[in-house]
Amino acid sequence: MPLAFHDRRAVVDRDPDALAARLAQHYRLLDFGVRQGWERNFLHRSSSSAAGDLILSCGFSSPIQGSIDEHPGVGSINLCFGGSVRYEVDGRSLQLTEERPVFFTSGHSYRYSVDCFNGIVFDVDLRRLKATAAAMAGFGVSERRFCQDLDRPAVLGVDVGRTAQRLSLLRRTCSLLDGIDPADAAIGRTLQIDDLIYRTLALLLFPRLDALLEAPSGGNAARERIFDELLEWVNANLQSPINLTILEQRSGYSRRFLQLAFQQRFGCGPMQWIRQQRLEQARLSLLNPQDEDSVGCVAARFGFSSVSVFSREFHRHFGLRPSDLLREGQRFSP
Repeated sequence: MPLAFHDRRAVVDRDPDALAARLAQHYRLLDFGVRQGWERNFLHRSSSSAAGDLILSCGFSSPIQGSIDEHPGVGSINLCFGGSVRYEVDGRSLQLTEERPVFFTSGHSYRYSVDCFNGIVFDVDLRRLKATAAAMAGFGVSERRFCQDLDRPAVLGVDVGRTAQRLSLLRRTCSLLDGIDPADAAIGRTLQIDDLIYRTLALLLFPRLDALLEAPSGGNAARERIFDELLEWVNANLQSPINLTILEQRSGYSRRFLQLAFQQRFGCGPMQWIRQQRLEQARLSLLNPQDEDSVGCVAARFGFSSVSVFSREFHRHFGLRPSDLLREGQRFSP
């Protein structure tokens, strides 16, 4: 079975000690070794790819075993495409198979024993995972609602309708990395594949998220009102300096939460949205100028310290030069 992505670029390891040294650079490896009887036939093929802040590794391994130390604040995800793995974690024994293909643990130490494995492994930021779920549920839902769902390690199966669909989506999303050159990290960040992975994981790991998403519209409207009030304040203060710290203080929500909330509503981050609003207000000011207005005056009024940067961004956004709009406004001024 080929690897999920970059199969032709896979690194082949036949020396378990060399592989253990490489794995220890990325994981809190306590011990690692080939299972008895497989020493002569050991084989490990792997490739890695970045998706935003995530580093995903896909690979095939012959039978191995080992243990991973605890890592508070970090969740481990193993996604199985073929083979099986047995885990001992938090006093429980869990089996990963093609029918139960996702293993998750939130920072616990664990032991694993691989029969054979073809799949993807990666770590996630648990705080970002909870913030993602809260943003999906609606502005005004606390991240703390989702803490309890992360307490226990779990293996997820495909025997439930929604779970099967979301597991399929997670696999297809990870496979998108096959079309991205590992050397071109900018494309991975631009496509925001990591956001889609976090959103899909939130749907898989937080059962209460479904109930929040299906709540009557009145409850959602109350949450959205908090967000709308923040947007009104931003629009009323576009001529003043605004940064993420100010937005955090004004709203009472974390930076990650705000980024996800703006992404959900507008398809961009908060600072990008504020930039767009400033450009729009600048456009209106150029078309309705005051007596002594210049392009530089309008640019400075809406927080652009450089006329050249303002003109470039304005042209990129509207396809027009700000000087042309100013002349148009001055021509028809009373």
